[in-house]
Amino acid sequence: MIASLKIELRKLKNNYILIFLLIFNILSVSIGCMIFYFNQSAFPNLNNRDLILWGQETLYTSQLFFPILIGVLVSISWQFEESNNNWMRMKTIPLKESKIIVSKFSSIFLLTLLNQIIFFLLFCISASIVNVSLEQLHKFIFWDLMGWIGTVSIIALQLYLSVTTRNFTFPILISTVGGVAGLLTLFISNFIFKIFPYSQITVGVRSRSLMNFNFSEMLLFLIINAIYIVTFLTLTILKLKKRED
Repeated sequence: MIASLKIELRKLKNNYILIFLLIFNILSVSIGCMIFYFNQSAFPNLNNRDLILWGQETLYTSQLFFPILIGVLVSISWQFEESNNNWMRMKTIPLKESKIIVSKFSSIFLLTLLNQIIFFLLFCISASIVNVSLEQLHKFIFWDLMGWIGTVSIIALQLYLSVTTRNFTFPILISTVGGVAGLLTLFISNFIFKIFPYSQITVGVRSRSLMNFNFSEMLLFLIINAIYIVTFLTLTILKLKKRED
């Protein structure tokens, strides 16, 4: 399993994924930072400027940009195997379908951790630029990690879509629609928002509430993500087992 994971990471590294992550985060953090800077007069509570900055920089990043990024990463990862039926060659090794899928999932999951680290560092830099003191740094670190946990639902779902459709662009389109739909759930029901797969990163980073999880919220968050990951990875493995070409 470790060897398979290293291979997957090497494939992604050779496609300049790290540069892509850096550019993506610079763009998304810059947008949130500018929104904060030009609207400071509208913020009534100047004592929690770090919380407001966090909310501004994480909301659209986690709800729109990051789901699309995951869609792109998963599509790139799976297209390696669709090219010339590489996945069929792996089966002749033989390599179980479950190991193929888990390796793919794990490699993307590690990349999303790297993405969260890059985002957090840029957030700290942006706070310095707009002269915001990060008085609740420990809270932001925890929320950043919870956002990383929230990526599992989207990764598993996107992997299922990539294997099922065998298409590069369609799963990315779905991740885009899913991110927008996640924003729309905010106007429908807070509960639907909390259980919607493409909203799990946003739930994790707390960009809406800007408050720590209570026990019931944390339990729901962990259960929902566990359900999504088990369901979609199982479906993906079963789908791959049935494929013959």
